[in-house]
Amino acid sequence: MSREPRARTAGQTALMPYWERVANEYAAADPLGAVCYPAAPAWFNRFYGFFQQRAVERMLAGRPLAGAQALDVGCGSGRWSRWLAARGAHVVGVDPTAGMLETARRLSPGVTFEPMSATDLGFPPQHFDIVLAVTVIQHLQPAEQARAAAAMARVLRPGGTLFVFDLIDRQDPGRIVFPRAPEEWIALYGALGLEMVRWEGQEFVPLIRALTALLRLRARRSSAAPEAAPTVAAPSMLERVGRRKLAFLPLWPIIQMSYPLELLCERWLPAAAARHGCFLFRKTDSSGILPPSSTRPFSAGDGRGEGA
Repeated sequence: MSREPRARTAGQTALMPYWERVANEYAAADPLGAVCYPAAPAWFNRFYGFFQQRAVERMLAGRPLAGAQALDVGCGSGRWSRWLAARGAHVVGVDPTAGMLETARRLSPGVTFEPMSATDLGFPPQHFDIVLAVTVIQHLQPAEQARAAAAMARVLRPGGTLFVFDLIDRQDPGRIVFPRAPEEWIALYGALGLEMVRWEGQEFVPLIRALTALLRLRARRSSAAPEAAPTVAAPSMLERVGRRKLAFLPLWPIIQMSYPLELLCERWLPAAAARHGCFLFRKTDSSGILPPSSTRPFSAGDGRGEGA
């Protein structure tokens, strides 16, 4: 690559202490859990990983990946870097946490990984054909999200593809996630010269969401006094639960039932009913005109785009 090597991570973000702790505690032994739900059992995280991969494969189907220069932003343990490399892309994965990068390098021979924040991508302008960030930008505070969006747009070539995958359920905020409604994500990238090609909903999980809502309601009713605000690096609620032996066992039948149910939800429910949105953008050229493409424009009818 035609640039100077970076000796340190720049662009420190508010939740860096949390991710550094998670990387140090989980990345080596449980790479998928470290980027999904730390401390949860493998069968729990495999469910989410399975449907995330279905969404990525569906959204990027037909994209010219072989030979493409690809950037995996917030690569974590490198699962999407490996996915891109397996399809012939020349991949660079970036993550600000040393523990994640160590695991990514161990699991991904032949892929380049560098310490770098999504908000401070140290690459030349218009350097990549495809930029991908899966469940990454949702973990940045709103001002940080804007900086990350601008950084990704800057390094993407005209006509290139940006694929982002983030939380859209405004009723599901938390200490480590900052959702936006679909139209807000689209506007964020649209203001940077990125034309929305299509978007889909992902992760409907009605049984799990109903159970989570009941548990939150019960917790609020049984709490005599509000708890002290947790520190930035403190474990999430689900992580605290997972540290108790067998705590996830009652969820096993719910997860098994959720596999066929999720397939039905993907087919029949509107995209806006999902927890996450998968957004595919294309960067306009310097004149603001998109290069020729066989992809049909976004249709606002049900949020699925391309007339789906």
